[in-house]
Amino acid sequence: MQKSQIFFATQTGNSQEVAEKLQEELEASGIEVGCVDMFDSDPDNISELSHLYYVVSTWGEGEPPDDSVGYFEKLKEYPDGHYAGKKFAICGLGDSGYDIFNGFGKDLESELVRLGGVGIVDRVDCDIDFEELSDPWIAKIVEHEKALQAEA
Repeated sequence: MQKSQIFFATQTGNSQEVAEKLQEELEASGIEVGCVDMFDSDPDNISELSHLYYVVSTWGEGEPPDDSVGYFEKLKEYPDGHYAGKKFAICGLGDSGYDIFNGFGKDLESELVRLGGVGIVDRVDCDIDFEELSDPWIAKIVEHEKALQAEA
């Protein structure tokens, strides 16, 4: 059985906004999915999940938001291949005015690939006007989930 979860990491609330919009769009299509702050979750508890959707912002010069540092540090402790077979997608929010644009989204993707995860769609790196890229990303995820439901 396919089970999906949305995780967000935010400093100012924009990533939470995008994550909740994704959840609303999925639920409007009849697809149940949870939405949780990385701060309130533990990477140890995803064994029953098949699809992981991350909406993360970058803080400062490519760093994760304060509330997601613990989650990310724990991911980095897992051995290679620990998440083999997990499917994931990442929507990164940042500000191209910084030297390291969307660093946390890129670092998270690298970690998930090292752990054996497989990307569903290309990572998007959203700038200040994040809706320009986050809305099409959301649409792709909704279509992906609808296809999964049709297969079930």
